[in-house]
Amino acid sequence: MHHLDMRKNILTILLFVLGLSSTQAQLLWKISGKGLKHPSYLFGTYHLIPIQFLDSVPGLYKAFNECDVVIGEIATNNIDATSKIEFAASMPNHTKMTDLLKGDRYQSTDNELKSVLKLGLKDLSMMNPSLILSLYKIELYKKAAGLTDDTQSDSYFQLVASEKDKKVIGLESISQQIKILYGNGSLERQADILFEATKHKDITLNNMIKSNKLYKSGKINDLVELSKGTGGLNDLTEDEYRKLIDDRNTEWMTKLPKYITQSNCFIAVEATHLGGTNGLIKQLEKAGYKVKSVEQ
Repeated sequence: MHHLDMRKNILTILLFVLGLSSTQAQLLWKISGKGLKHPSYLFGTYHLIPIQFLDSVPGLYKAFNECDVVIGEIATNNIDATSKIEFAASMPNHTKMTDLLKGDRYQSTDNELKSVLKLGLKDLSMMNPSLILSLYKIELYKKAAGLTDDTQSDSYFQLVASEKDKKVIGLESISQQIKILYGNGSLERQADILFEATKHKDITLNNMIKSNKLYKSGKINDLVELSKGTGGLNDLTEDEYRKLIDDRNTEWMTKLPKYITQSNCFIAVEATHLGGTNGLIKQLEKAGYKVKSVEQ
């Protein structure tokens, strides 16, 4: 694979990883009260769901059309692809994958990556282990579920927003998001997780299937609990989960009240950010807003 082609493929898959998706009543919430002149909407998304699934969400398009501003985790239409991908994919010059995974651990991981991605650790050596794992999990699930469409609802909503002259805002830059997603934990820790996830691919796939079922059922609190794991080696530690979910929710809440006061906003972020005691729904309610699920 040529270096330019590799970059293009990484960009496509990275946007897919960072991407969002869709579904039922408990995933779309109306934000009102506290003197807001116009309601805003909060939509929980999830990757690896076909974009056609948006059609099954009651009131989704009506809510989107009502809003003048679309807010996502990142603004995907403002990406300087080359520099950001290099930032996302790079491993420190002095670090090699053979330093992180030795002997049988290297061979086991390499074999499994080749069977799913058709690329081995040598081909992916410029990427850090967390990014490699994301590529692997996406391809593993797509093959199991027969998915072929890479379009995600974050880019879909933002594309339509641009066509309709709606303003698009990202709650964090892509550099910030990549640092959080792929810089969470030491390289040694990331490599351990990559090895465990590929070695126990049935568990990895089963967890993705469970997550998708919970998402499709709109069970966001259960989805949050599942995402925390059960203490297995390749589950997030409490600190890793806090950095990935809770800290970002708190940071976003420093921005969202201003946005929803100024405009009617359609906010689309990954569903695990909505549920739980530190989720956006609870935080918005604590801040004095009325947050109600949209049933139709």
